[in-house]
Amino acid sequence: MRQLRLFPPEIVLENGRIHGRLPPDAPIIVSNGVGVDSVALLIELRRQEIRPDAIVTALVGRDWYGNEHRRFYNYLPVLEAWLAEAGFPPITYVWYEMKRQPKHFAYWSLAGNCLANRTLPSISFRRNHSCSLKYKGAEIDRWVTGQYGARPCYRLVGYDLTETRRVARFAARPPGQGPRARDVYVHPLRLWGLDRTDCEGVITAAGLPSPGLSACVFCAAMHPAELDELHPEELWLIVILEAHAQINLKQIRGLWGHGERMTEYIVRRGLLPAALVAEVWDKWSAAERPSELRDNPQAVAEAVLFAEVGRLAALCG
Repeated sequence: MRQLRLFPPEIVLENGRIHGRLPPDAPIIVSNGVGVDSVALLIELRRQEIRPDAIVTALVGRDWYGNEHRRFYNYLPVLEAWLAEAGFPPITYVWYEMKRQPKHFAYWSLAGNCLANRTLPSISFRRNHSCSLKYKGAEIDRWVTGQYGARPCYRLVGYDLTETRRVARFAARPPGQGPRARDVYVHPLRLWGLDRTDCEGVITAAGLPSPGLSACVFCAAMHPAELDELHPEELWLIVILEAHAQINLKQIRGLWGHGERMTEYIVRRGLLPAALVAEVWDKWSAAERPSELRDNPQAVAEAVLFAEVGRLAALCG
């Protein structure tokens, strides 16, 4: 194990407790993204006999299961079974709830937000994952406040040694500002000197499969080859979101920002029928919204989006 890099330096995890700024009985809350780092964090907590008070996972959408990769949803029962065997609390699920009247159409997920407002996720505009903050971080904060009020908590986040940029954003926040300002954020994987490869080893040693990366299926951070592994429903989701946003895009071309669109890659690789992609693109990129939305101002964006995605996938057999 490499030299430890402590953050914050006064936090120590040992003897089944967290020693640091807060009282010994301060609640321990794990933000669980169901990726490699998050799962390795839970395994190591069990090994060191540190039992969290809550394990919270934010779903990118209330009842809409098309936003994140299928591996995310498939891994949840695997992780839930392991948590029960470990004597850890079950996963608490939270999700985005609309707080005010929508400008265009109601939505309950990131994909629905993009469709309703004819835009793309913030990461496509290189805006530091504010989509993750809205649909994950803010909702976990809201749950913690509802559960513990103003009581300060330890907030455990699975950032490994390679996540220096994300950790720096935490450290750069002025003290006493933002939601849950009295909470103490702890990155145990960094305290233990673990990088991504180490985390994969921790998971293997525990007898669990790797969960892979946690991400939406239309995330700009995806590499081109990852699109080759997507299901038709997910590919059509990408095509529709890129097409419908075109009218408002001024500085970028699509989900990957500048350069090739994901849709262009999908066509070039023959992942979907080119003629049908062109037809769908024309329909959803037109200045006037498709009739499914235009004729139903009370429509929920996800209901329209995933009905269309399912219809197109069925056409592809």
